[in-house]
Amino acid sequence: MTIDQMNTAVNASEPAAKTLDYYRYLAENVMAGTRGARFTAARLLVLKERVSLVIQCVLTVLLIGVSVYLLAYPGVDETDARRLGLISTMSSVSILAIVLFEYALGRGLLASKLHDSALRATALMRTVERELAASEPSLTVLAQTAEAYEQENILTNVNHSAVDFTLHRYSRAKSKCAPVNFFYQIRSIVAQALVVALAVWPGLLTLGVVGYQTFAFLASRP
Repeated sequence: MTIDQMNTAVNASEPAAKTLDYYRYLAENVMAGTRGARFTAARLLVLKERVSLVIQCVLTVLLIGVSVYLLAYPGVDETDARRLGLISTMSSVSILAIVLFEYALGRGLLASKLHDSALRATALMRTVERELAASEPSLTVLAQTAEAYEQENILTNVNHSAVDFTLHRYSRAKSKCAPVNFFYQIRSIVAQALVVALAVWPGLLTLGVVGYQTFAFLASRP
């Protein structure tokens, strides 16, 4: 009889241990990965929006510069008029296209939603961690928190991408070797810069062409 009671106690403890392992994995891997990837996605969306804003500002300054030049020197020759017309047209069309593109994407709104979701996921993750650190973790509290985490993912309506998760892993990579840590940091910075550049490459290309035309025009001046 005593042996049967001991076996029953051991068998009863096994599901509880497995359940706690599941919640530990949920907190340390799933929740932590989600919050980190969403923080990264929100930061990158803000960077993309700011880079687009900088491109718009530069093109606007060039457009204003062309207008001021034409007002100051109305008697420009045909060649200069064509160059200035090209700069003015490309700047105007690019500004309009970038504004419409940014409005359609709504990067600022997406960044805000992902950032707020990451903060809520952080709170849920901390709740699970505190409960697991307790002397007697409550499976009810853990189950309710896990359900709240699932509802958070559903109600957010947007999600991070696999690229955002990869960049998050790059940013969190650590090593005991200083040169390797330096390599990890450079890799993270280069990867994030590449993602931002690819997202705004039409604006960067237009800015490069307009900048080249402007430099060529200024270089031809006596």
